[in-house]
Amino acid sequence: MLRGLYITMNSLDVQQAKLNNVSNNLANQSTAGYKKNTLVDSQFAQSLQLALENKGPEARRQPIGQGNLGNMIAQTYIDYVQGPLTETGGPTELALEGNGFFVVENENGELFYTRDGSFRVNAEGTLVTSDGYLVLGEGGPITLEDTEHLIITGDGTILVGQGEETEELDKLQIAEFADPNLLHKTDGNYFQDPEETAESALATTVVQGWLEKSNVDPVQEMINIIPVARIYESSQKLVQINDELLDKAINQVGRVK
Repeated sequence: MLRGLYITMNSLDVQQAKLNNVSNNLANQSTAGYKKNTLVDSQFAQSLQLALENKGPEARRQPIGQGNLGNMIAQTYIDYVQGPLTETGGPTELALEGNGFFVVENENGELFYTRDGSFRVNAEGTLVTSDGYLVLGEGGPITLEDTEHLIITGDGTILVGQGEETEELDKLQIAEFADPNLLHKTDGNYFQDPEETAESALATTVVQGWLEKSNVDPVQEMINIIPVARIYESSQKLVQINDELLDKAINQVGRVK
């Protein structure tokens, strides 16, 4: 009976984690460049149960089968599939086609990577993210005095001016990763590279005036909720049944009349 409680409680924990994950994905379906999380559950390591078989003075242990204590969350992975691009027309709003990431820097000088290209120019004339992080070019933070005549080419080169007065200002830092699974997702739709595996992008194109939408499919996420809710409800009922059986075992079995 106690094993039954362990199994059902583990099931409740797993389904709650899945529900939280679906809710988080749905909450970010409108976040530019957001990459959805996916949870993978698996069984606990099977435990070998041993029975003591008494045969005279030489007692020995005999395997009688395998036990299972339910499921657990084994892995959380990020789906890096590119989301659809939508045209905005904003000169400082950028999308990436390919596996690259924009390189940005917070107020403490820490580097982060993001697919969210909804950039703007702050009061100091510096290109920043929606959270105020500095967007980095090869020369450091990017200062833009004129966004009306701003052109950003496919390789990230930043041009300002028009006609013969057009000049190259800088070039966006775009990073690629041989194994993006080594990245850690942080708050605010950013990633960190603890292993320092970032390399200059070779196969990523910058698209000006467009944004990459989230790769969350809201219909699929709603479908995912259905089995989670059903399993959660069944697990709750099993907890109640096991509790009632345990109560009877304690208070009724072996009662002296």
